[in-house]
Amino acid sequence: MKRRIEKYIPKAISIIEEVKIANSNNEVKNEFHGYFSSLGASIIQSGLVPAIAFFSNENSRASKERAKILKAIYKLIVPGTGNNIDAKTLLYYSIEHKNDEDIAPKIIDASIALKLAVRTYKLVK
Repeated sequence: MKRRIEKYIPKAISIIEEVKIANSNNEVKNEFHGYFSSLGASIIQSGLVPAIAFFSNENSRASKERAKILKAIYKLIVPGTGNNIDAKTLLYYSIEHKNDEDIAPKIIDASIALKLAVRTYKLVK
């Protein structure tokens, strides 16, 4: 796990910029740190598919921002992914691979790597 998180961090920094979690001033809204933290906890507590489904809910006020989280995680765990993905892409991927024992830890590790990478930016309200 630790080795995979370390491997993800350099790519996570570029993905944060690519999916527009960081703005042009290299600032990240403080709420993103919380989103990354709560996703891992939700996966452990509720299970992979229910947690991802909750985060991909488009009826939420935070759905636009949380969609960036899901896109970033998907881009991190599926290298070579283009920009033609949406919030539900990670959900469909999770459903398709739900029997893969490595998928939940991989998503949690990606979330941790992104959370650590976000800390390299200035957090703003």
